[in-house]
Amino acid sequence: MGYTSLIRKDDWMNSLDIVGQYGLSNALPILCGVALIKIEKKEKNDINRKQDFITLLDEVVERSKFKLLPELKNWVTLTCASLDDNIFFSIYNVANRHSALDIMDYFNKVINWRIFGTRLHSIKSNESLSKLAISIINLNKDETFLDPVATKEGAWLQILKKNPNQRITLQTFQPLEACLAYLNAKANHGKNVKIYNQNILIGPKYINENKELIHFDSSIAAPPLNLRIPSNLINNSYNLFKYGEIGSTSTVWGFVSSILGSLNKNGRAAVFLANGSLFGAGNRKRVRNNVLRDDKIEAIISFPERFFVDALIPINLMVFNNHKTDMKNKILFIDANQPGWIQKSKVNNSLTSKGIEKIVDLTKSPRDIPNISKVKSIDECQDTLMVNKYVIKNHVSLNGKEYDLNLTALAQRKTIPIKEIVNIQRGFNMMRNKEDKDSQLKVVKISDFTEDGKINYAALTGVKDSRTKDLNEYQIHENDIIFSVRGSLGKAFFIETEPENPTIISSNMVIIRPKNRDIEPKWLYLYLNSLFTKYFLKKTESGTTVSILTFRDLENLPIAVCSREKQEEMIDFYDKKNEQIKILQNKLQMEEASLEFQLDKMFGSDKVFSRKE
Repeated sequence: MGYTSLIRKDDWMNSLDIVGQYGLSNALPILCGVALIKIEKKEKNDINRKQDFITLLDEVVERSKFKLLPELKNWVTLTCASLDDNIFFSIYNVANRHSALDIMDYFNKVINWRIFGTRLHSIKSNESLSKLAISIINLNKDETFLDPVATKEGAWLQILKKNPNQRITLQTFQPLEACLAYLNAKANHGKNVKIYNQNILIGPKYINENKELIHFDSSIAAPPLNLRIPSNLINNSYNLFKYGEIGSTSTVWGFVSSILGSLNKNGRAAVFLANGSLFGAGNRKRVRNNVLRDDKIEAIISFPERFFVDALIPINLMVFNNHKTDMKNKILFIDANQPGWIQKSKVNNSLTSKGIEKIVDLTKSPRDIPNISKVKSIDECQDTLMVNKYVIKNHVSLNGKEYDLNLTALAQRKTIPIKEIVNIQRGFNMMRNKEDKDSQLKVVKISDFTEDGKINYAALTGVKDSRTKDLNEYQIHENDIIFSVRGSLGKAFFIETEPENPTIISSNMVIIRPKNRDIEPKWLYLYLNSLFTKYFLKKTESGTTVSILTFRDLENLPIAVCSREKQEEMIDFYDKKNEQIKILQNKLQMEEASLEFQLDKMFGSDKVFSRKE
């Protein structure tokens, strides 16, 4: 049953949904024009010609104090010019029967920037996440609020609907977005909403008459996820980037820095960030760790994918506080992917009222709950802020199978970091200009290993400068363990014999070599293929589209304490069982071949087909 069949015909004819039949790209600009006229003129406006509508629009834009409205007028008038009069009046007459608030609520519900052949940098907000963020920052009616990366709606609009007198400041990326935010603010009778237009990385617009930056009590923001801006345009005016230099690959932390720099001494903020912002090196890590050390981060809450319509990747809510009390030098990590907390749908997910209540309770009373939350000191969080690294689970999915964990038994295991017993050599960053098919020195990639763990030498690429001493450190030898740290994470290969040709590893892998004879290389190889290692990797892996194990995490991979005698016993057991398996596999292959031969004979295929030797 379709949506329209659920309402009566008379209701449908009076509903704003009816304009969809004319195409939203035609209808929405006209709706916004009608909303603006209703907001600015405040009296009934009857028109008989399309030109009358355009004249009214010119009049209200000319008289308005909001100086960005010509952008909206141009959008509306261009659409008017392209429409047949009958279609225009069909849309206009429906819109004119509704209030500006009804029009803007409908607009917010159906808008999709793909309709107009363009994409703004903003992302469509999630009402439940906005509600959560508002509850966490606990804004009171007398406090000031800032969104320096504002869209037409979002948390600020929810705040305004609840309190039209709230003092709200918005800064948007594009003039049209500022105009749509203006319509939403005015339609909801906002009395203290100020709207500016400019990328905050280029500079803030919320400046007082003394040319000083205005500071705010709170902020909720969702910075654009993939915006790149040339570094020469990034402006550190008013010292908004005091935590470190912002470059084109660290713009998200530039937005975070600008938000923190715009808060007053007791200010709180809630910022939505993708996973990629929580780990990584370079400027991103430098700024992130400076914010961390300044003790501004109070909580990080992770959500699964599909919470933002325009961004299907997992998202995190990072809570900042300029005046931490009980959580000084500590951070609360929360995994929000819990039974009963999330309502899933095909389009996008949302938090249930129970989920919001549970998360808010945890932020008010931080504590450790298995599978859900963990409080950590900031000293323990220098390498990554990914929630999955810190929230301990008593169940896990490994190799497509589900496991329950005995956390007590896991904690009682005697282990040592792998860095104490091995040397780890990073791989060679193989560039295309280093290839040389005639070179004797070869480079091996993960894809060059066969299913049984052997190197397919015929597939290897040659490397230039084969006699360069620097390349020797990347070369693999007998009894080395090759371990994947990027992409096909955690694949381990044991080099049982010296390679046929001098061979080095690519940058997606490392070479692992025991430091002394206390560790049998083959036993270590078997351990690296165990469930313990797979569990560790599951906890620590980072990455958005490509899984990554950081070098620091690899160095701290826990290895069981095991005597050499026990290691040799396990190797002997493995070798004997593995040999038996190979014999059975060969026997099974022979049985399969025999079955195929017998069937062919029964079909008479042997009289037609003769196999070449």
